[in-house]
Amino acid sequence: MANFQYRAIDARGNPTEGEMTALDLSQLEQRLQDMGLWLVRALEAKPTTSTRSGKLGKIKSRDLLEFCTHMFTLLEAGIPLSQAIKNLSEESSNLQLRATLQNVFQQVEAGTPLHVAMGQYPTIFSPQVTNLVQAGEESDTLAETFKELERYLDWVDQIRGDVRQATIYPSIVIVAVIGLLTLLFSFVIPRFVPILQDLNVPLPFITVLVISISELMVNTWYIWMPILLSMPLAWWVGRNFIPGFSFWRDRVTLQLPIIGELLQMLTLSKFVQNFAVLYRAGIPVLQCLELCRGVVGNQVVSKALKQVERNIAEGSTIHESLQKHSIFPPMMIQMISVGETTGSLPKTLMNVANYYNREIPRRVKKAFAIFEPVITLGLISIVGIVALALFLPMMSLMGGIK
Repeated sequence: MANFQYRAIDARGNPTEGEMTALDLSQLEQRLQDMGLWLVRALEAKPTTSTRSGKLGKIKSRDLLEFCTHMFTLLEAGIPLSQAIKNLSEESSNLQLRATLQNVFQQVEAGTPLHVAMGQYPTIFSPQVTNLVQAGEESDTLAETFKELERYLDWVDQIRGDVRQATIYPSIVIVAVIGLLTLLFSFVIPRFVPILQDLNVPLPFITVLVISISELMVNTWYIWMPILLSMPLAWWVGRNFIPGFSFWRDRVTLQLPIIGELLQMLTLSKFVQNFAVLYRAGIPVLQCLELCRGVVGNQVVSKALKQVERNIAEGSTIHESLQKHSIFPPMMIQMISVGETTGSLPKTLMNVANYYNREIPRRVKKAFAIFEPVITLGLISIVGIVALALFLPMMSLMGGIK
């Protein structure tokens, strides 16, 4: 499929310009004739949304959520599909989404299925969205599909909020602690060292230890400072260019106390929620698993799902395949087994997803309840030890004078 910028005229000779996707010029001309237009000129070009993405702005998840809400409302009211898309292309507050929907409208008006037109913009409409739309078109339940997409995107937004809540605060605190330690041992303590040496009193062990750490940091700053500053770059390079780094990172992350368990629940929640939505829409199990591998956000779980997909293709049941991997908890496997046996797998998967959606906020609050006092006590201990190391020699001097 190629994207063409065209100029055409209607029956009255009025010129019109636009952009449309077609296999070649002959198909483009045929589609325009079906719309009552005659092709005058056409040039192959890249999709408008790709070339203008920097100018028109980014499409946020809330914009797609509003799009699905409006599509469900319009289709449920009996408005034709092409007219519904045209209305949204004229009313959307996001200029990038508006330009995209204008192109989608032109393709749908020319006879292209909606999921094919949306599939031309994978950075805007994810494979999960286009596959659900395809299932809705084939089963003639497109309005219900957009309602399902509305619930799904709302859930994704909620999960993102949980992830931010679980990661932003610890990250800020860790950066603050590193900054405080650097300030204390690189700038504050060196100012006190000459004063302590001039006291001519035996220095306590804790004071000697603190001064030694400070001198080490000051004398080797050209080593640890570049390492510290290059860590984000090294992380980015490892994630994008070193094979196996992402898998190692995710495996280590899942083994962290408290945080690892929470991230595992978030990952499994993404899996069962997406699996339930896709499977309920009528998408085959193997394709559901393939799509889920791209959205779980964890290489360990993604690799396990790839093996599960292979086992199912060889004839195993879903719960038997999941049972071979310790990353999937027994509770989930047991509920999926019951769903397979009773023929109510989509409902069972949604029950598992709802369990995680209730449990994750509770675990987040529990983690914060433990994490905040630990960090506070840690900061108090660091400042207290440094203060004690600085004042003990002075107290010894005062005792000697008495």
